[in-house]
Amino acid sequence: MPSRDLRATTLKKVPSRDAAIEAIEIQSERGVFLPAWMFVPKRADASKPALVLAEPTGRLSPWHEGELYLTLASQGYVVCVPDLRGVGDLTPAFGRGAAHYTREHNSEEDYAWSSLILGRPLLGQRVTDLLAVINAVRLHPDAAGKRIVLAAQGKMTVPALYAARLDADWNGLYLSGGLVSFRSIVETEQYNYPFANFVPGITGSMDLPDVARALAPKKVVLAGSVDAAGRPLGAVAELKMYEGAAHVTVRDRAA
Repeated sequence: MPSRDLRATTLKKVPSRDAAIEAIEIQSERGVFLPAWMFVPKRADASKPALVLAEPTGRLSPWHEGELYLTLASQGYVVCVPDLRGVGDLTPAFGRGAAHYTREHNSEEDYAWSSLILGRPLLGQRVTDLLAVINAVRLHPDAAGKRIVLAAQGKMTVPALYAARLDADWNGLYLSGGLVSFRSIVETEQYNYPFANFVPGITGSMDLPDVARALAPKKVVLAGSVDAAGRPLGAVAELKMYEGAAHVTVRDRAA
């Protein structure tokens, strides 16, 4: 786990209509630095939490004027969107060799395989990254004292869930379009799910619903969960999995 003393380094700060946009760098562990955007509202609202958003494609998503991040900032939220290992500016570099060969191996799938071979699953690397980001936001002067809400979508919901289990100092978790359980992969003959979230033996120890249940009494929202084939599960079916877990809210659609 990252040191709780590590802070973000501000590289550049640019004003926009409703917020200041900071280009920051967060040290996750030795030799690993995560680029991130920090959107700091001009009209801060003390009642609004700081948001940490984990995107499947990294921080270069809806960041333009009128899009999600600046819209949230205009509403008084402090927003941090990082690149985690394997996406955005942290996409694996091309190896040496012939282009037709190295191009085929320049993928998240290959990086995940290599990580497993070296004993460092990509899922664990991303959990470490998210823990560092949450801590850096907690120490940021514009987010000091604020509640922290962690939100993720797609393949990033799994590392977000485990990061939430390891760091108790947060106030809400929103998972959009995430995998319902690892058990679903085992039970699906033709599954379609990123290898980045595979860890040997994890299904028999603590599956995703077990982790979500263990987060009580913190609020957890599961929106538009899918099975291993990418099919929407539906709120009715998923509610049965969380019967008696009052802290878990299930919604039909991802948002």
